[in-house]
Amino acid sequence: MPIVEITGPELPQESKDRIAKTLTEVIAVEEKATYKLDTTPITIVLFREIPVPDIYIGTKPLPQVLETLPKVA
Repeated sequence: MPIVEITGPELPQESKDRIAKTLTEVIAVEEKATYKLDTTPITIVLFREIPVPDIYIGTKPLPQVLETLPKVA
């Protein structure tokens, strides 16, 4: 049973659901290719949420880094 832990800022439940679904699908494909078994995988996806001000990229807090990224139209 694969266990995946994702650490980052808080995400909406819809985003968590999409991430967990995609990870489960990818792991299922890899397990089928590796073990040659068609099984229904059970994947545990844990989300460890960290307040955004505590995350730094280099020496800048994440909110400052996000402000410098190009905006999507």
